[in-house]
Amino acid sequence: MRALLLTGPRQWQVAELPVPVTEPGHCLVRVAYVGLCGTDLAFYDGSSGYLRDGLKRYPFVVGHEWSGTVVEVGTGVQGFAVGDPVAGHNVVTCDACDRCRSGRRLHCRNRTEIGVLGTCPGVASEYICMPAKTLLPLPASLDLRSAAVLEPATASAHAVARLGVREGDAVAVLGTGTLGLAAVQIARSTGARVTAVGVEAAGLALARELGAEAVLRPEEAEDDAYGAVIEATGAEPAIALAPRLVAPGGRLAFLGVPHGPVPAFPSAQLVMKNLEVHGVLSGIEQWDALLRLVVHGHVDLGALIDGVLPLASAGDALTALAGGRRSRPKVLLEIGGRSGSADLTEGAA
Repeated sequence: MRALLLTGPRQWQVAELPVPVTEPGHCLVRVAYVGLCGTDLAFYDGSSGYLRDGLKRYPFVVGHEWSGTVVEVGTGVQGFAVGDPVAGHNVVTCDACDRCRSGRRLHCRNRTEIGVLGTCPGVASEYICMPAKTLLPLPASLDLRSAAVLEPATASAHAVARLGVREGDAVAVLGTGTLGLAAVQIARSTGARVTAVGVEAAGLALARELGAEAVLRPEEAEDDAYGAVIEATGAEPAIALAPRLVAPGGRLAFLGVPHGPVPAFPSAQLVMKNLEVHGVLSGIEQWDALLRLVVHGHVDLGALIDGVLPLASAGDALTALAGGRRSRPKVLLEIGGRSGSADLTEGAA
């Protein structure tokens, strides 16, 4: 099978690798689409903290946002059949440690993250062998392109849930990338009054289209004006701005991941304003809730997709992701596309 292999900073190739063997408790999936995000870009250009801290090493298959079709079901798996459209999260837990047993799966002592943390290969390949417990069956009404954006959107759903956003809340979302625009829609679905804060005109226009009540540049946003703020960029200026915008006694969620220290962060305001602060990682408990919002039309994931490129053009996709000249944030690689249910022998040829 073909797979997108990162071999060093700004070095990649479409490699020929063996099709994985279907393990017990797993499903073999023919990948349709793979979404690329800032985490993948940091792996590509070598700036990732995972690389810096020795938690990931070249070479490896990249990717953790995806959709596809089941082509083989492993022994012991129930609830899935060949031909089922699926997506899935990338966090693999042991289900045996004290944290897993107490319901804190995201904090599993032995967790790996497919394509991110540990030795599990990423999803940018024609076939992936996924633990069935990580998979989400998809309704036929949801197209596989949109489904490839479910994974990052669940993190946004996690942020909204952690802040307890509800009807009438004044919410500011910092950033108009995939995470920010998903958060705008999810917060808006609760009946909250949502303001999008960003620096890109196209992103702000899209935020307005997707339900933001107001769109502002950072210098236009009012201090102490929002009961809840979601920082969705990981950029130093936005991280420093977020505590200023929260009203005293308000709630703050950091969803974007900075690539280094943030010296300008006003930590004193966390104390002086008595803020409730959340760091938000992933959204493995939010898949079902998010899927309901998507199916009922409250969240439009397809609206976040700027372009779809073939696997052979992965370099162009990564360049587009880094370039910042897109009207919409998400870039997808088409691996199997509509032919996601192709025979295994065809994909392995």
